[in-house]
Parts: sequence; C-alpha cells; structure tokens
Amino acid sequence: MNYIKTIFLKDIWSLMIVPTGAIVASLFALTCSIVFVAQVLHPGSIATMRPVFDFAAWLILFLCPAITMRLIAEERRVGTWELLLSSPASSFEINKGKFLAAFAFMGVVLATTFPLVFVLELYAEVDYGAVASGYLGLLLLSGAVIGTGLVVSASTTSQTVAYLVTAFIWLTLSLATKVLPSYVPTRFADIIFAIDPDLRAGEFAIGIIDTANIVYFFSIMLLMGWVTIIAINRTKRCSVSMVQLSYCTILLFVSLISINVFAMNSNVRWRIDATGSRAYTLSDQSKNLLSTLESPWKIVVLLDESKVSRSVLRQIDEVLRRYQDGTDLLRVQRINPASPDSIEQYDEVLRDLITLYGDELTRAEIAIQNGISSFKELMLFASSVSTWAESAATISSTPKEQETLHTLASSLALIGNDGGLILKEVEKAMKVDSGQPLPQIARARDILVAANGQWSQELAEVAWWLSKGRSNVISSTCASKVESFENMAKKLASADDRLRRLGKLELGQLAMQLASGEGAIIMSPTRALMIPANMIFPTGIVNQNTIAADQRFRGEHIISSAMRSLQSPLQPTVVFVHSEEESLLRQRPNNVDLWAARGLLETSRFRVLQWVPFDGSRPDVGNGPVVWVVIPPSSRAGLTPSPREQSLLDAAAGLLAGNEPVMLNLQPSLLPRYGQNDPWAELAKTIGITVDTEKVVVEQIAVGPNQLDVQKSQMINDMHSEHLISRAVQGRQIFLPFPMQLTGGEALISIEPSEDRWMESQWEIELLNNSGKKALDEKVQVAAAVEHHGGARAIVIGSGGWMLTWAADRALSLGGDQVAMINPGNSELLLASVEWLSGLDAWIAAGPIGKQSTRVQDLSDSMYLVWSAILILGIPSFLLFATASTSVRRGRG
Repeated sequence: MNYIKTIFLKDIWSLMIVPTGAIVASLFALTCSIVFVAQVLHPGSIATMRPVFDFAAWLILFLCPAITMRLIAEERRVGTWELLLSSPASSFEINKGKFLAAFAFMGVVLATTFPLVFVLELYAEVDYGAVASGYLGLLLLSGAVIGTGLVVSASTTSQTVAYLVTAFIWLTLSLATKVLPSYVPTRFADIIFAIDPDLRAGEFAIGIIDTANIVYFFSIMLLMGWVTIIAINRTKRCSVSMVQLSYCTILLFVSLISINVFAMNSNVRWRIDATGSRAYTLSDQSKNLLSTLESPWKIVVLLDESKVSRSVLRQIDEVLRRYQDGTDLLRVQRINPASPDSIEQYDEVLRDLITLYGDELTRAEIAIQNGISSFKELMLFASSVSTWAESAATISSTPKEQETLHTLASSLALIGNDGGLILKEVEKAMKVDSGQPLPQIARARDILVAANGQWSQELAEVAWWLSKGRSNVISSTCASKVESFENMAKKLASADDRLRRLGKLELGQLAMQLASGEGAIIMSPTRALMIPANMIFPTGIVNQNTIAADQRFRGEHIISSAMRSLQSPLQPTVVFVHSEEESLLRQRPNNVDLWAARGLLETSRFRVLQWVPFDGSRPDVGNGPVVWVVIPPSSRAGLTPSPREQSLLDAAAGLLAGNEPVMLNLQPSLLPRYGQNDPWAELAKTIGITVDTEKVVVEQIAVGPNQLDVQKSQMINDMHSEHLISRAVQGRQIFLPFPMQLTGGEALISIEPSEDRWMESQWEIELLNNSGKKALDEKVQVAAAVEHHGGARAIVIGSGGWMLTWAADRALSLGGDQVAMINPGNSELLLASVEWLSGLDAWIAAGPIGKQSTRVQDLSDSMYLVWSAILILGIPSFLLFATASTSVRRGRG
C-alpha cells in the first residue's frame, strides 16, 4: 500500500505541474463552458447540465489518452521505467498507483466544471441528484478509458502512439456500435447496443443510475487493470510468453462478458432515478388557498404502486406532504387499492363519501325505486295490451290503421318480454361489490330516465292516435283503451320527472370514477370530487413532438384547481368558437387541433365546449362565468370571407357587442395589400385595438457558415408588462407563429427590438435575408388586454395558431420519467387569460405548469455576457496561470 501511495503522489504531482495536465484541464473547462453558455445559460432554457455531460463524455475519449500517454511511455523514454521496475513495488502496485493518479487528476478536471453548476444555481433550482449522477457517469467512463490507456502506454515507448491507439480504440467502439445495428440481424442488435459506451454514460447524464452500467464500466477497468499488470510483468520478466498472455486475455474477456450478461438480468439489476432532488415548495397561489380553509378537508390519492415508477411515487408523496404541512385543516393520504392492507383505509373513504352525500343517496334510491316500480307496471301493461293491439289489427279497417296496430303490438310485446334486460342494467348499476364500491346512482337514473321518458311520450302519442279520427270499424275499440294508455303515460312521466329533479348526482359521478380504481379524491366539508388517474399520473410521450397536457403529473396545479372548484358554487366554461368543418376538440392529423388545450382546461376544472356558428346556434352554457375563445380560420382564400368565415365574424361581433368576455386571435391577411380592409382588424377596432394584419414580425438567424434563414415566429420569455396575465407567464417561453403588431389596450406581450428583426409584408413567401428591410428599433406589442364598454373584458392576440397542439404542446424527454414542455408559456398564457376573462383574478398565479422542469430565469443580457466571459475565458486562464506560477516557483526552488 505504501508503494501505491508513493507512485500515486509522484504521478499526480507531475500531472498537476506539467503543461500537459494544465492544457488538458483548460481545454476541458473551455469547451464545456462554451456548451454551457450556448445550450443552457439563456432565459427560459431547462436548468439541466445534460448538454454539458453529453459533450464531456465525447471529450473524455480524447483527453484521457492525453493523461495516460505519458504515465508509462514517458518513463520508458526518459529511462526511469527500469528504475521503477527494479524497485520493490509489484506490478499490481505500479498499475494501481498510476491508475489512481490519472483517475484523481480526471476528477480534478471534472471539478473545473463546478462553477457552471454554481452559475446555474444563481438563476434556477438545480437538480443536484441528476448532476451527481452525471458526474458519476463521467468518472466511470474516465476510469474505463484510463485503464485502456495504461495498457497501451505499457506496450509502447511512444507517447504519440499511446495517445492515438487509445483514442482510436474508444472512438471505434463508440462509432461502430452506432453503425453496426443497421447491418446485422435484429437479434444481435441488443448485444451491440449493450456495449455502446455512449448509451451507458448517457443514462447517468439524465439522472438514471443503473447497476448494469456501473458493472459495465467497472468490469472494463478490472479487465484493463489485469491486462496492464500482465504487460508490466512481461516487461519485468521476459518468461511471460505470448501464449500465456493471450490465454489470460481471453479468460478476462470471457469473464467480462459473463459479468455483464449477469448484471443485465432484471432480477439483479437496479435502476435508481436520481432526479427530483430539490425540496418541493408550494406556489404562493396554493399557500393562499390553504390559508382560506376554515374547516377540515381531505385529499386521498388512490394509486396502484406497481403501475408507476418510483420517481413518480416520490413526486406524488412530496406534493401531498407539502399540502399536509400547509395547514392543520387538511388531511392527506395515499392508498393502494390493490393491496389487502389498505382495505380498512379504503372502506373509511367510502364511509366518508356516503356520509357526505347521505341525503342525495337517500333521495336517489327512493326516486330510482319509484322508477323501477313504474317500469314494471309498464311491462305488465305492455304484455296485456299487446294482445289487444294484435287482435284489433285483424279487424277490417284501413291498411294504415292495421299497420300501426301491428307495429304497436310488436313494440308492446317486446317491452313486455325484454324489459327485464333494462331492469338488470339498473340492478347492476346499483349493485355494490369490490369492483364497484359505491352504487352508480347516476347511471341507474339515466337508464330509467331514458326508458320511462321515452315510453311516457310514446304512450301519450298512442292515446292521442286512438282517440282521433279512427275509422268507424275500430273507433269504439280504440276509444275504450285511451284512458288506460293515458294513465300509464302519466305514471311514467311522473316517475321520469322525479328522476330528472334529482339534478346533478355528484355521488353518482364519484361512483363511476371510483370503479376505475385510481385517481385523487378531494373532500370538502360539504362536497367531493375525484380527479381521474389519467389527468395526474403520467403515461409518457404521445409522440416525438407533442405530449398531451393531461399526461404529466401536475399534482399541485390540478389539486389546487379542484379545491377552488369545490369552494366555488359555479364552474367556469370555455367555449372555443371556430369555423372548421371538423371538431377541434378531438385529435387531428399534424396536431392542428385544441386537444392539448382542452386537456389543460379540463384538468384545471373548466368546462370546455365548442361552437361552430355556421352549423348552429350558440350552445347552452348554463350558469357560471363563460369565456368565448375565437379561433380564426386556418386557411383563407379569396378577397371575400367564405360563408363559414362570415358566420364566425358575425358571431364574434355579436359576442363583443354583447359585452361577453372574448379572446380574439388573429391571422395575417392579404387584403390590406390589395387596398381592402381586413374584417378581423375592423372587428378589433370596435374594442379599441388596432392591428396591422398586413405585416408580421420575422427574424433572421444564422444556421450555418454563410447560411442564413428567416423565421416567421418568435420565442418570447420576457413579457415587458406588469399585467396579471403577463406576470403569470413571465420567464416561460411562449411560441407565437406569424406575430403581428397591435396598439391599444394594456400590453401583455411585446417583442424586443433587434437589428435582425423587421416587419415583413411578404410573409406568405420564402424569405432569404433582410436586405433593404428596416430593423425594429422599438418594442412591438403583439398581445393586449382591454376593458371596453363599461368594463367588459377582452384579449386580442396577434397570432392565430399559438394555442393549437402542434405549437403549445411540443415536448421533449429529459430521460427517465422527466418530460418537459418546450413552450410552457403557451399553456400558461391560455390558462391565465381565461381566468382573467372569467373575472377570477385571484386564481391567476405563476402556476406549476412551467415549473415541471426548473428553468433559467431573471438572467439579463448584460449578465449573460459577463458570465459568458468569466466561464469561457476566466476559468481556463486561471488554470493555466496557476500551473505556470507553480512551475516558475518550482524552478526557482
């Protein structure tokens, strides 16, 4: 051990003071800082070190050989290698001393990137679990490359050869494992992927610590360590033959493969998600909500633990814990309905719900029983009267009367014989068992309402037919049955009315949701509701570009919204008004729909409807606040509006004239170019907003050497406004396609001036550059809030497609169970806008949607430049200066 320590100290000191070590560390810090500044440190970006770790993994393949190339080859060149071999140190001690020296120096090199984490912490909440996992992966990869480098260095006297061969081995391994899967049978693809070092290190970079990956790198270190010892022994004692060396090497490789195959076995393999290490804190909005509670509340999460990952469970428990700590009036628990140990807790929840809705359940059961009795009377009546109808049909009368009586007889016979099937469905709905813990009174009521209501109306019509204009042959026979048909119709109508008067059966809705087994139940002192599982538990990415808004765990946001809806007697409604022929609330090709917006609003406890004015009158929105969101046509042809577009214009004008809360979204138009007035711009003028629909804001960007591109959209992080809505979305990236300038009202969103931005009227064609264009020299307002005609609220946004799924719901995977929205501000803008238009100002806050993944915020342009200079130039310069100073002092000494 003393020899290992001596060799370690000698080599680590030599690496620290020679120019090679300083250059390696400086290059590493320089390039990592460039990646950090370019991909991480800018407003709105996700606060993750993953881009740095991914780049550093490739960099290690080039830098570690530079460290190991001199550890043995250099000693051979200067003649000190023979002295070391003749010392009492064994080959094992020589190898371990040099390996630990190189490994420790690589740790110092990685530490040069710690300032990047520090700077990121200044502007975001760093996930230190993911960071620690990333550094662990880089250390393990470094150890594997260092071990290989020592083997090569021990086999040659040339530093250049040692460097090139080591780098070649790892680059070939890395590149080959990416190319070969395309050229081999698919049954061998997994084997090739399993030896890809980038895939192994990449999982550490995203915060996944996999024991199989640890074994992979450690087994390479062990293998290379033994091969290095054999190579050193061969140098010390020439008696080691090539046959022996080859035999040992083959055995080591077989051991390496066996160990890794065993480590990949799911029974011994552990995968730990290290993400989510920062302590979760409730938003001010949720804290204020909890402070308003005056009586006991309860939150119960029903979740089968076997169906979700540990990271999701940890996140759910953390959010629930924060709610529990927020007030003494809130009781929180998580129950696994699949576990026998949770039966007592589950039964307690059911008893609480039955107690809460005892009066509703009693009224419903009485009304349902009355409905069943009336339907049974109908079956008896139908069985007896069907025979009469069949007999009456045989009497000589008109063909039309005979046909009607035959039809009546068949219908009555059918309900008399098969009506029991309907009663069985009612019985099934009211049955309580393990799969249906509460009676589904709403379903039972709906079945009886449909049956009794339909037959009440039909029997009343039959009674009218029997009494009016029958032929003389059957008139007396028909008249004798009129009263019995009327009485039966009245009984059914009475039962139907009693069932309908039950209104909205909240316990019935809860019963149907509980049958699914999972979700979150929120109980106030007087009411309860259940959030379905698919709204709060993630099931992954829908496709490569978008992710449904209801498939991320947004526990705090959804739970707080549910609690607010229980406190409020009314449910706000959002109506999307458009002119499309197909529904926008369903998923459509290319995500040109409002599917994600619908999911977002419904999880926030808004009722969502749509209205196509061309196809019908405005929907019945019931009581409560209503917001009308006008979606412009996706395509406009000609210089006059189509009938569908004109109906949409008329409807929007009517809503604004009626002082309804309206969000008006606008598209650019060709009409002003031809001297025509854009009717949409004219519509905005009625509420004091002037919109230039002829031009859009475009921006020139560099995409390659001497290659520029012009984009017709804007990514905005800074709103430049103190409005409630603007504060809610501040710092969250908003994507606006074809943004247009507007004036009037209170600014919500503005675009900063830039020499690369300008107003473009030829927005419908491909643009090459900004030649001859006037650069923006002042802010351009693209969204405004206005209170018109005595306080009616409206919002005008100069971009038409920003809330469609393809724009608002783009997402990317951060690895593991982490998924982040690319444009979280779009969702925040929609939610905050409809809350403001609903008059629910107290609901508006910087919600957790944008905080699924912490992002860089409050970073000014000047501080960005300062930190860029410090990180890119300062750290490498400091390392070089420190090494040079040490060398000078050593020389003088």
